[in-house]
Amino acid sequence: MSLGPIGMNTGMDINAMVSKIVDAERAPKQQRINNELNQIDSSISAYGRLRESLDTMKDLMASFRQEKAFAARKVESTDDAVVSATATTEAIAGRYAVDVLQLAQSHKIASDVFPEDVKFGAGELRISMGNKSFVVDVKEHSKLPDIVRSINGDKSNPGVRASVINDVNGPRLIVASEVSGQDNSVSMSVKSPQPNNPLKQLEYQTLEQRVSNLEKARASAQELLSPLTPQEQLVADRIAQRNVDAARSVDQEIADATKQAATIVDPNAAKDVTPTNPISDKALAAAASAGQAANKYIKPEDRIPGWTETASGTLLDSYWEPEPELDAKALEKSGDVPGWTNSASGTLTDSYVTPKEAQAALDKKLAAEQAVIESANKDEIDKIDAALAAGNLNDAQAKQAKLELLPVEQRDYLQRIEKAQQDLKLAQTSFDAYGGMSQVQAAQDSKVMLDGVAQLSSNNNIIENAIDGVDLTLKGRTQPGKQASEIDIEYNRQGVREDIEQFVAAYNQFHQLSKDLSSVDPVSGQRGPLAGDSVVRSADSRLKSVFSSSIDPAPEELKSLTEFGITTTRQGTLEINYNMLDKQLNNNFNKLEDFFGGNEGFAKKVEDAIHGITGVQGALRTREKSLVERNYRIQDDQVTLDRRMEGLEKRTHAKFSAMQDSTSKMQQQLAGMMNAFGG
Repeated sequence: MSLGPIGMNTGMDINAMVSKIVDAERAPKQQRINNELNQIDSSISAYGRLRESLDTMKDLMASFRQEKAFAARKVESTDDAVVSATATTEAIAGRYAVDVLQLAQSHKIASDVFPEDVKFGAGELRISMGNKSFVVDVKEHSKLPDIVRSINGDKSNPGVRASVINDVNGPRLIVASEVSGQDNSVSMSVKSPQPNNPLKQLEYQTLEQRVSNLEKARASAQELLSPLTPQEQLVADRIAQRNVDAARSVDQEIADATKQAATIVDPNAAKDVTPTNPISDKALAAAASAGQAANKYIKPEDRIPGWTETASGTLLDSYWEPEPELDAKALEKSGDVPGWTNSASGTLTDSYVTPKEAQAALDKKLAAEQAVIESANKDEIDKIDAALAAGNLNDAQAKQAKLELLPVEQRDYLQRIEKAQQDLKLAQTSFDAYGGMSQVQAAQDSKVMLDGVAQLSSNNNIIENAIDGVDLTLKGRTQPGKQASEIDIEYNRQGVREDIEQFVAAYNQFHQLSKDLSSVDPVSGQRGPLAGDSVVRSADSRLKSVFSSSIDPAPEELKSLTEFGITTTRQGTLEINYNMLDKQLNNNFNKLEDFFGGNEGFAKKVEDAIHGITGVQGALRTREKSLVERNYRIQDDQVTLDRRMEGLEKRTHAKFSAMQDSTSKMQQQLAGMMNAFGG
């Protein structure tokens, strides 16, 4: 039986005993801190909710106060599939008829079918989109995919994209502009030292361009052969313009033929091409084939019954159907050509030289000049020919040596004849045997007829400021025989009505929230986090004061909220009499800004009242700041308490440890004494 003090003969759980002592000391102080922190957090959260509710009202009032906030427009279209619109406050209310004649589209061209294993020779491919161009260097033995990669990967490419379509007959090259509009059409020219390089098939020229180039070359040749008088030049210009206009008409026929071919294969091709309506590969291939066929020029003698050489007449007749007899046109031209008379008309037109006549005349002129040179310099030319025959000179050297025998003026004239002859041959060959790419889709601007009188256009399908403050978005063409779409532009009365409803709802939400936060349950006695807080009463009082005040700048029939049918209920909320509100919106819409707007209007007064509460110096902000500072002090108290409890724990632990050591020693001494007595 142990004779020591109770517990002295067993080990003590010092940690448990120390924890109980420290917890007993900490509990009342920690409870006070926790209660204060919870109260502070609850109050800060309540103030935050109150501030957010007030700021919602403030933001609505800021929208009302903006200049022209009540000038917003409501826009509706009778056919959104054809046209839609957006309007700014500059738009004039009214109804407008919009007839969409055509949509903007990008230019697209296609090559003829190539053999599967086609390889291109070296050369340069110059590609233009509008007034921007870049050059692609094509290496020897390049394939079609190599050219596509070179075009698409060129850093100077302004927005041209190439691709290969695998037609059933072979691959085709498709080149398209990524930007719509008439001014962004694509053109391609080829420069190659090799005469039979298939790269030449990648050039693109419209029939109009080929006619224009031929006319320019013809005019240069005629200037060398027989310079025209001013009157004759006017006639020549008129004929040349008719040629170009006729070519433009044929180009449109080609475009129509290609689109018709594409539509047969793919009905969607009849629609305007958009990212959501791309033309299928088959439709593109069919369009390319039709374009190639239509682009082949058919000479008049092959397509006009009764055609004879004597009926060919002028240059225009050589390309297209014969015009009425020339003298019948003389009176029509008389107003444009100074000095024009019926008797002179035939003579003036006879002075016009056709390309073929110019070509023949240049050949004769060059032969005659060379004959004169050979006659005047026979001995020297015989020596040059002998050196050429002996191989001492090549053709180019021999030609240059003969030119150097001539005076400078004569040499220059001869070179000009040769250049004109070469240019005319190239233009004629390009016109007669064009083998380049054809148009699949024409580059065009969007066109709109507004109210049947004004024609508008754009390089894309958005016509900005079509009407003052109105942008039109075109989506489809007006179908033939169908009425034009109508755009209605009205004051946005419904939008203002909804804004007023939002304001009333925002105040009612604030009123209910403030009531919940500051109330005391009479049964349980439970208090809201802001019960008895004067800030809540002050906020509601300030707003009610503004609601009942008169707005001086407003007209007599709109001095206060009651004129809008907005009144305070017995419960303290706002309610709307919609009959009165709609009456004001319909009859006095243009005067609403006088009530709500300006620095003395209703919206500014509500903003100022709320700012006095939630602003930096406002009562609510001051309370929040005070609570935050108090929270910091409580946190400091927590740190102090933690530090004190840590010290108490260490001291108490040390005391119990010392006590345990002493007890252990006493037990050892008692055990020794007992052993001595027992011994």
